[in-house]
Amino acid sequence: MKRRDALQRVALMMGGVVSAPTMMAILNGCKASGDATSGAAFSLTKDFQALVAEIAEVIIPKTDTPGAKDAGVGPFVEMMLKDCYTEAQQQHFIKGLEDVEAESKKLGSAFVALAADKKIQVIATMRDKAKAESENTEKKAKQVDSESGLTKENTSKKVEPPVPFFNLMKELTVFGFFTSEPGATQTLDFVPIPGRYDGCIKMEPGQKAYAI
Repeated sequence: MKRRDALQRVALMMGGVVSAPTMMAILNGCKASGDATSGAAFSLTKDFQALVAEIAEVIIPKTDTPGAKDAGVGPFVEMMLKDCYTEAQQQHFIKGLEDVEAESKKLGSAFVALAADKKIQVIATMRDKAKAESENTEKKAKQVDSESGLTKENTSKKVEPPVPFFNLMKELTVFGFFTSEPGATQTLDFVPIPGRYDGCIKMEPGQKAYAI
């Protein structure tokens, strides 16, 4: 099975773990190798690659189970951006990385060099910015009827707005981690050869969620 086909099937099985825009990007955006529109020109600089890996590690840190870096989430995020997302979304993501660095420097240094508590502070800021961006986009997508005063959906826009940086970063981090070998086999309860299907299984105290 080709990589992109596998990702599409996993995305369907993961259901609500990823948002609708990300799901659509995975299902419709993955392009075959050699496709002229495959985003071959897109790549992150080494500094941004390190930044993405560090942000992912803050989202899923290493404890008694693997962290995002152990699962190779950084390269996964770059691969997904290249293969499954539009140029507009790619550039929006890069602007988000630049914003992370700008917020980090307000606290004294680049993100990767910050203390753990300050990294979390920057992540919280980016989360709040993503929420504000989503709310603003939702407002713009609606319009008020001048006669009735009622709000109705604005269907005049055909171009989907980009997913806020932190929302996309978080979704791809979770997606990449739990579909990786370390994430599936060491963090979840992995059954390599599943038996019969049981719709309702009793969970024991401390029982891990089953891997997909």
